[in-house]
Amino acid sequence: MGEGWHRGDARRSPASHTPSPLSLESPKVEVYARNRAEEGKENVLHCFITGFHPPKIDIELLKNGEPMPGVTYGDLSFNEKWQFQRLVYAPFIPTREDIFTCRVVHSSMAGPATYRWEPDF
Repeated sequence: MGEGWHRGDARRSPASHTPSPLSLESPKVEVYARNRAEEGKENVLHCFITGFHPPKIDIELLKNGEPMPGVTYGDLSFNEKWQFQRLVYAPFIPTREDIFTCRVVHSSMAGPATYRWEPDF
């Protein structure tokens, strides 16, 4: 976790530090493999979402448009500006035929957004 990021339950934080309920910050999304991708070799797909507010966000990892099994959701954390971040990841085996994506839904966005992992093999 980067410097200035904190784990915890935002609902327990002092109200004086909470941003305005109207304050919307759009998420920044990165989709990447833990290790250099090799076709047919097991790896871990990461979807790292940062800089969003409010904290409610829906994140889904998909293979060819279908939910991936074995998805792990990391703790929601925040920085001193009350911008939130979360890491979601799952084991996967990359192939040239399959399309792996991260689908994100947040109140700052007009609708769901899908971010594609681009293999480098």
